[in-house]
Formats: sequence, C-alpha cells, structure tokens
Amino acid sequence: MIDIWSIAIIVFAVQGLFVLFSLLTSAKRRTKKEGLFLILIVIVLLWYLIEFLFVRNKINVGLNIFYGTRYGSWLVLGPLAYYYFKSITEHEWRFSSRNWVHFLPFALCVLFIPLILENTINDRQVHYGMLSVFDHREKVIAPIQYFYSVIFIAQFLHLGTYLYSSLKLVTHYKSLLKTAYAQIHKKVNWLSAFLIVFIFILVFTSLFLFILFKTDIYRRHLDYLYVMPIGLLFYMIGFYLIDVNWETVDKKMVKYANSSLDKEKLESYIIKLDGLMIDEQVYMNPEIRLKDLAGKMDISTHHLSQIINENYESSFFDFINKHRIKMAKKRIAENPSRLLIDIAFECGFNNKTSFVNAFKKFEKMTPSKFRDTHFS
Repeated sequence: MIDIWSIAIIVFAVQGLFVLFSLLTSAKRRTKKEGLFLILIVIVLLWYLIEFLFVRNKINVGLNIFYGTRYGSWLVLGPLAYYYFKSITEHEWRFSSRNWVHFLPFALCVLFIPLILENTINDRQVHYGMLSVFDHREKVIAPIQYFYSVIFIAQFLHLGTYLYSSLKLVTHYKSLLKTAYAQIHKKVNWLSAFLIVFIFILVFTSLFLFILFKTDIYRRHLDYLYVMPIGLLFYMIGFYLIDVNWETVDKKMVKYANSSLDKEKLESYIIKLDGLMIDEQVYMNPEIRLKDLAGKMDISTHHLSQIINENYESSFFDFINKHRIKMAKKRIAENPSRLLIDIAFECGFNNKTSFVNAFKKFEKMTPSKFRDTHFS
C-alpha cells in the first residue's frame, strides 16, 4: 500500500512533469541557453524522484541504470546547475565542446562502466544501502563494488563544489547589477533562493549519510530529508524562473585602469550629477538605471560608474538608495504619522523589503525605529 510520503512524491513528480511540459512546449523557453539547462535540471530531478519512489515501494524496473543514484547519477546535477547559473550571470558565455569534460564523471560511472562490467553493485548494496560495505559485518566485496560505494559519497561532494562555484557566480552577478541598476529585482532574489534550496538538499543529504554512517542504523523516514525539497525546486521553477528576462551587465564597467574619462571635465560632471539628484530628484523614479542617468548627463555608463565609484565611494545601487533614504527621513520628519510604505514608494522604492534593508544599511536601524526614536 502506498503511504502518504509516496503520495507526496507522486504529487511533486506531477508538478515536475507539468513544469517540464511548459518548458518544452514553448519555443521561447526552450531556445534560451538557460532554458535548455533548466529543462535538463527538471528531467534529472524527476529521475531522482521517480527512482526514489520505485525503490521505496519495491518496484523493479529491470534496468540497473534506472537506479542511477547507486552509480553516481548526482554527478550530472552539479555541472547542469553551474551552467544554468553561468548562462544567466555571464550573458556572453556560450557552451563549448571543452565544457563537456565536466560531464565525463557521470558518463563514465553511470553510462559506461555498468555496461561493460558485471556485478558492479552487489545485493547487499542494493538492499542495505551503498554504505553497507563500510560496516563492521563480515562480507566479501569486490574492488569495483568498493569503488561505487566511494562514488556514492563522492557524487555529493562533487555537487557541493559546483554549488559553491555557482554561489560565487550569483554573488558576483548581484554585485555587478548594483553598478547599473538602482533596484535589484525580486527575480534575482528568487535565483539566489533557487540556489540555496539546492544547497539545502546537499546539506540534508550529507546529514542523512552522516547519521546512517555513524549509527549504523537505517531510518527510512530520514531518506525524505533530501527528497522532499525537490518539490520546492519545481515550485520555484514553475512560478518564478520561467519566462524571466535576466538583466545583462557589462563587466568592463567596473574596471577603470585604462579609462578615457576626461579629468578636466570631472568637476563639471560631479556638479551636473549633484544637480540631477538634488534638484531633479531622479532617484524618485523606481526604474532609474545607470544608463538613464548617463543619458541625462551625456556621458557613457562606464564613465558615470567610474565617477560614482571613485568620487562618492559607492556603487550606483547604494548611491541612489542613499538619496532615497535621505528623502525618506525628511518625509518621516514632516509627517511622522504617515504610513512608512507610502513614504517608501514615494521615495523610489518598489517594495517594503528593499526600503527596510536600505534604511538599516545607512541608518543602522529600521525606519519604524527611526521614527519612534526621533518623533515619538
């Protein structure tokens, strides 16, 4: 009889199939470079879910490769996730033939060796887990079977290295966005959250393996620690990561070693910039971009970014938000009883979270505490 946990997995799998169908049936979605990697990620996650469902309900497919986790199928998830994030954060990057080398461990361990060698995994590993070869009980284990038990652990360490590299990509991408945009769109935060869920899956998997290895006791319900979060990944893909047009940033914009900025005009640029901020209050526009401000000053975005970085010691993101917070403080002082969210929108913020985070950054307190401290 199928238990409630298996029903939950079936629900997640159906959700994943729906997401996959949505990706495959849209030419726009599947032709984007990040769209292809997202499709492959969904397929692989579905494989893991269905495999887990069949193992827990003792359904025999009759195809050893279907039970890929035993052979190292998680070796493919790391490179796919990394290239998905790379295709978003590095707009000019293109997948090339040399990138295939990252998929060699998966091809070797899951597709090649099991086809040419027999008895790569014994019955004990199948029925008691891949870590059973390391317990204290007497057993006869072939070298190739030891190898696959090591691979079983190594595949999660392998995933960890790629997730760490992906985290660096996303962090750098967000820092670059702050040089060109005054608002970090929520979709970028969802991209970060998507990566964090991947990391949580890895952490839960490591916790499960640690408990199993240290206690030598198999607890079936602990398996779900690393399986259930996959459903959350499907939810995030379906609702927040499909049909997203990711902002691009020129990486050269933050490098000024060979800048052609005319130093004799620097003072006039600064005066003009201050005028736009103080007199015209361009920061009130929630969609203001570095490109827009540079157009008003008749200067390149590269040079404007340099001026803000070197003369105001700030990124464009912080430069704009600093003016917004200054105006927000003025509005609070003028009418302390006004709703803070109304003040936030009036000053150029497009959501409460951005307003509170910026206020805390520059004033070391929340806007409500600022109001209570100074005007109660």
